[in-house]
Amino acid sequence: MNNRLIIGQYKPSDSFGHQLDPRGKILTIIFLMIISIFTSSPIFYAAIILGLILILLVSDISFAAIARNGRPFVILVAVTALYHLIFSARDTSTLIEILGFRITEGGVSMAISFSLRVLVFVGLAFFISLTTSPSDIAQTLVNWMKPLRRLGIPVTDIGLIIFIAMRFIPVLAEEIDVIKKAQIVRGVDFSGGLINRAKKMSALLIPVFQSAIRRADDLALAIESRGYVSGAERTSLRVYRFQTRDWLFLFISLAITAMLYIYTGEISWPK
Repeated sequence: MNNRLIIGQYKPSDSFGHQLDPRGKILTIIFLMIISIFTSSPIFYAAIILGLILILLVSDISFAAIARNGRPFVILVAVTALYHLIFSARDTSTLIEILGFRITEGGVSMAISFSLRVLVFVGLAFFISLTTSPSDIAQTLVNWMKPLRRLGIPVTDIGLIIFIAMRFIPVLAEEIDVIKKAQIVRGVDFSGGLINRAKKMSALLIPVFQSAIRRADDLALAIESRGYVSGAERTSLRVYRFQTRDWLFLFISLAITAMLYIYTGEISWPK
């Protein structure tokens, strides 16, 4: 697990990406996600992906680590592309017919666009989770949700839930790795085709689920023993202040994204 990075796992470092204010990073990611929904240009997506790779590289994340940890999402991208190739834009011109399925020009275009969109979202998730600690993310969201207290919404409890959920992702991933090795020692064979692996997943999921429940129960007892009171006013160890690099990162990122959107907005796929 030492060489494995996953979404939700924080990688401590003193790089440029780690030093950025979490508020600026979250605002940039929200803006990118919104713009990505309203465009279908592969040029836009490709440029954003290249930008994300660049910012990950300067954030002390090697290209080999990016490629290695992006492999699990290849299946998601492939399923997305296959779905649009078969079912999308059926009223456009046919390029080729395979086993009775028409591959249309619009279907190919949509498959490329939506697959790249998935990669953009995955890259954004990697960037924010690898360069921002779960406590900083939770505290930022709690600060933004403070006005909701007037409506009786327990924003501090929501922040605690977000923090625990993000901290549990790498813990559960490591637990899966340990249990899988233990099951292999006991004779469980996880090799073979996709169907065979799916059948053998019960030997992995049941003990992982049991372990997660046990950890959740221990965590609840630990929180209660430390005197946590729901809804109580809490202070923060870190006070966030925007510095010059944060303003530059925010405005340059938003400006480049807006210009890319305007430039590629003239490109539209056939319907």
